[in-house]
Amino acid sequence: MMKNSIWILLLILGFLACNDDDVVFNPVTEGLEIKFEPVAGGAMMRYSLPNDRNIFAMNVRYKNWQGNDVLKVGDYGGDSLLLDGFTGTMDVVAQVSFVNHRNEESAKREYSFSTLPSAPWVFFEDLEVSSTWNGFQVIYQTPKVTTGMAHVFYLGENPLTHQPDTIPLKSFPIRQGGDTLKFEMERKMDNYTVVVRTEDFQGFRVRQEIYPDIDAFLTEQWPVTADDFNTSKLTVVKNAKAKTGVEYLFDGDLKGKERMEFFLSERNPNLGYTGHEVYGTFLAGPNAFEKPMVLDLGEQKTPAWIRLYALIPTQAKDAQGAAALGDVWLGWYDDKLPCKLSVYGNSTTGNPDADGWVYLGNLNQNPKAETESEKWSFPHINKNASGIGLPKTLAEFEDADPIYVDVLFPVEDNEYRYLKIIVHETFRSKLNSAAKPNPDNYFTLHELEVYIKKN
Repeated sequence: MMKNSIWILLLILGFLACNDDDVVFNPVTEGLEIKFEPVAGGAMMRYSLPNDRNIFAMNVRYKNWQGNDVLKVGDYGGDSLLLDGFTGTMDVVAQVSFVNHRNEESAKREYSFSTLPSAPWVFFEDLEVSSTWNGFQVIYQTPKVTTGMAHVFYLGENPLTHQPDTIPLKSFPIRQGGDTLKFEMERKMDNYTVVVRTEDFQGFRVRQEIYPDIDAFLTEQWPVTADDFNTSKLTVVKNAKAKTGVEYLFDGDLKGKERMEFFLSERNPNLGYTGHEVYGTFLAGPNAFEKPMVLDLGEQKTPAWIRLYALIPTQAKDAQGAAALGDVWLGWYDDKLPCKLSVYGNSTTGNPDADGWVYLGNLNQNPKAETESEKWSFPHINKNASGIGLPKTLAEFEDADPIYVDVLFPVEDNEYRYLKIIVHETFRSKLNSAAKPNPDNYFTLHELEVYIKKN
């Protein structure tokens, strides 16, 4: 009987020993510091691990907004962990444990932390969907921590089924700091219903909002002629030989075909600059800066933008010396193109000195700009005496794209009859090494177009 009692006692002690051994790693946790800072989509866990050489890593376990288990691992090489996987504001319980080099894990300690709404959620808090010319724009701001994707759709017709459907336009990762996305629609409609949807990087939808009745502000070109253009405040260079004057600003030649044709017909080394004198363009000066020009639209219209064209660069050298207007061009065209100008509107008078002019928009580029994104007349930078890359035939010229810049106006229903244009400054040519390029403040425009809101 005594022998059986001893065996039973040993068996009980064995079970107790096994229970104690379930936790096989008991690190020293003195000096452990853990703090949580709520951030967008989760929390930032700041930590300082105990000074215990047996600790190899720290495991942090919690459940994300969908209830899925998440494991984050920290070690002595870092001091923070991003506990993400959440959409809105939540209170979350995390379990923290330690692992040694044998992958033995300590007992778990519970901590709680709070989260802030994620970028895919708060994306809509500072989201603006508004009209632009011929479409709409999406403007958003984001928190410091950005995650997830956004998708933009509009309600249209499915090209396969010809039934109403959400048509995808753009998918993009949500950018830190925000962005402005403009959508000029190929399918013209009076207004659009826009659908914006966000999802996390696991592909789960977070939020969706619908923005109905966004006015498309459709546009059309409005015809204007030289008779509608008041240049009484500045000097317009009229030269029959060089073919310059106001009439060339509205003749429909967007690229300078007349100059190209004349150059090809007269190209001869013995002719000097004779084959390069013809421009077929508009030129104003001297001292043409800050002098207003006024366009009369003939009736009240909602202006959308004006479009300014430049000549396409060709092998024709720019006039200088004894050539017609050689003392104006001085061998350079690029430094006569505007880089800064302003446009105003008036509904009652075309008098440039009268009151009532409303600022509409401007062109504001660096006079010394040398990149395509910063300089609207960028192709002229590469023009050189060798003519590399320039059209050699009329066919090549016809294939070239026109060079222009749009000066956009506010997307509003305000109507004006008169537009006042003031040139403030021209570019400084990269190739022109003169101490003062364009010394007499001339400026040139090859063609001018006006676009208005379509009735």
